[in-house]
Amino acid sequence: MKTYRRGFKWIGAVCAVMLMIAMLAACGGNNASEEPGSGTETNSGTANELNEGKDGGEPAVNLADLKGEVKLLTVWGGMYTEHFAKVFEDFNKDYPNIKVTFMEQTTADLAALIAAGEIPDVISSNALAADLRKDSMIEDLTPYLNKSPDITPELYYEPAYKRSVDSTGAVWALPVSVDPNFALAINNDVLEQYGFTELPEINSLQELGDFLKKFWVTENGEQVMTTFAPNEIYGGNNSLITMAYLNGADASNYFNEAENKVTYNDPVIVEALQWIVDFKRENIDDERMAKLHSTLPENTGRLLAGKSLMEPHVTPLLWGFLELNPDLTIAPMPMESLWIGGWSFSLTTAGKKENKEAAWALLKWMTSSKAGAESFQKHLGWISGIKDNPYLEAKAETDPVIAFALQVLKNTPKLPPYIPVDNAKEFDTKWAEVMAGTLEPKAFLDHMTTFTQALLDEQKK
Repeated sequence: MKTYRRGFKWIGAVCAVMLMIAMLAACGGNNASEEPGSGTETNSGTANELNEGKDGGEPAVNLADLKGEVKLLTVWGGMYTEHFAKVFEDFNKDYPNIKVTFMEQTTADLAALIAAGEIPDVISSNALAADLRKDSMIEDLTPYLNKSPDITPELYYEPAYKRSVDSTGAVWALPVSVDPNFALAINNDVLEQYGFTELPEINSLQELGDFLKKFWVTENGEQVMTTFAPNEIYGGNNSLITMAYLNGADASNYFNEAENKVTYNDPVIVEALQWIVDFKRENIDDERMAKLHSTLPENTGRLLAGKSLMEPHVTPLLWGFLELNPDLTIAPMPMESLWIGGWSFSLTTAGKKENKEAAWALLKWMTSSKAGAESFQKHLGWISGIKDNPYLEAKAETDPVIAFALQVLKNTPKLPPYIPVDNAKEFDTKWAEVMAGTLEPKAFLDHMTTFTQALLDEQKK
């Protein structure tokens, strides 16, 4: 298995930010990991690569003639105000007469903002953004794309573009970032301590379990070594997706959008969850783990304390781990288990008509230009959804995190399942019962199928 080792100090995310990133990133967000302002200056002018005026598209214009005031709203509120301010400075090198305001509210405040007349023009969205679509809050971008012939699906990594295209072909957002889920941060000292020089190739749940068990070691009733717990990969939903995909599933095993039918209880998903539960029952004792954690140095974890072989993480967190231990190596999870997260941005329907052209200019610069790709990487550590990204290719020569990400992205990881209703609270509640042993895996997945289908059916009424 290919790994990436670093031999230099990275100015990365501070530990205080890492928890917030972990909460946001795996379900579709990639957040700040670099210090603001690191890297080289953005190459101004690359927005012109969109070739307005060619092939019957938008008439050629001087970008400096475009004027307007655009408000941008995100799920993070004011958390990244300074970071986005630097992105907007780069945007204004190409579009000097468009003023962009970063709103410090969140997308949860959208309805209230519209009612108050404080209407955003561009908004962060996740996948198909069903909640925004059903309330007609965001626009189908197809008319804008028809006027910009150089913005094609081929411009992006396939999963990044497809995640916001519905079954009718409508495009509800364009990708600003991508994140392959998940990368492994590996403690090489532990690997060598147990007689390995590298990770083996792993292509099935059986092979994964056989390898992980070698590192769940107890002595005299105490846990002395571990690796990651398959049921704790950024929450239950992400754990199940990752292991079900390794077991041969993809998004179609969860949900058939054309038929509006959910199938959590597909046999390959049931088998994967049963494997997760069996692994936990056979190898992981909660009381032993609690005792081990109580012995770890303050502000650390099992991996950094040398009590775990490896942990899976979203890309932005890896820079923080390498800051704390530059000798860690990075490797992908088994390739069949990988899927791609990230964030996209949309145009709101309620935005002022006089600002539509300026809002579209910002959206396409953020999502479709090399200048935008470079700016988001520099100031927020985000990996762009566009494939032709010389800045990122150059950084991959010295940065193991980016080298890993590019390796995975070029192999076209799977899309996560997207079921356009909110069943997260029910899922998490029942998942906890499964992990506690009071609810069997098949019964849980049958319940989630029935519960979620009822939400889907109600939505169609």
